[in-house]
Amino acid sequence: MRTFLMLLGIMIPAIGLSAESLQDLSGAWAFQLDRNDEGVTAEWFKRPLDGQLELPGSLQAQGFGDDVSVSTQWTGDIVDRSYFTSRRYEPYRKPGNIKYPCWLQPDKYYAGAAWYQREIEVPGAWQRQRSILTLERPHWETRVWIDERAVGSNDSLSTPHVYDLGALAPGKHRLTIRVDNRMIVNVGPNSHSVSDHTQGNWNGIAGRLSLVPRAPVWVDDVQVYPNSGSKSARVVVRLESVSGTTGRGTLTVSAKAFNVKPSFEAAAKSVDVEVTPEGTSVEVDYPLGAAVPMWDEFSPALIRLTATLKARTATPPRCRRSTGWWWVLKGLRF
Repeated sequence: MRTFLMLLGIMIPAIGLSAESLQDLSGAWAFQLDRNDEGVTAEWFKRPLDGQLELPGSLQAQGFGDDVSVSTQWTGDIVDRSYFTSRRYEPYRKPGNIKYPCWLQPDKYYAGAAWYQREIEVPGAWQRQRSILTLERPHWETRVWIDERAVGSNDSLSTPHVYDLGALAPGKHRLTIRVDNRMIVNVGPNSHSVSDHTQGNWNGIAGRLSLVPRAPVWVDDVQVYPNSGSKSARVVVRLESVSGTTGRGTLTVSAKAFNVKPSFEAAAKSVDVEVTPEGTSVEVDYPLGAAVPMWDEFSPALIRLTATLKARTATPPRCRRSTGWWWVLKGLRF
């Protein structure tokens, strides 16, 4: 029997979100189908879009797209081709009475790019904060612009698409999202996550859409490398900043078992850090102690590791000019 030291590296946000700090972006959105893939070249993000629908939701469920016909190019193979040739299916191949026996048939069908757009307003209280956009259950690839600036793209089918819009000036901004539900990555024509065999190939964003503020200095990534021989862990933390200045703070690493009895909690370890505008990587050698529980198939002990970044408290200088984020963000935890 072999034993291992099992740690789950996580980062817990230290700034709590109140109801007032989260903007729910559900509701009416402008939209436009991009049948000819011209929207990027024509820079549709620079102008208002023509149509309107509701998000979260799909455009097909709201009556947009093409009528289903015998020529519809489905996402997924129809192995039994008798629907297209057999006389018994002939009544169901006529316009106005199209009925496919292969899967649940939508009223409308569309596979391609579609653009969604709405105006957002950044509160004055979000000054110097990053605005984080979360798109839950988009299908499939998303690309995002804020005003006329491209933010990035994402094509995950299993996790929300999260975009850092940066430190936006308080006031109104135009948010534009391009969603493409074609075969972005070739996962196979009959893959149930993208084909018509199960959920259907729809275009839209079906889950939560939100905008929240985050601190301009933050823990971006935590990597944990346990060592069962020394009963310790090497913790590599990436710190990022959009503050524009170099600042100092304290990084604290702690660990606690959450599925074993008796309970176990290692002594926390803190190190001083300096965060530059380019970002900083910090490596911490973290001893867990002789009593740390080990993992095996009969006793699957798991330990949760938490990394917390706290701005260094300092007495403010008498001059008006700020000397760094450690003063601007005095007392905040990221």
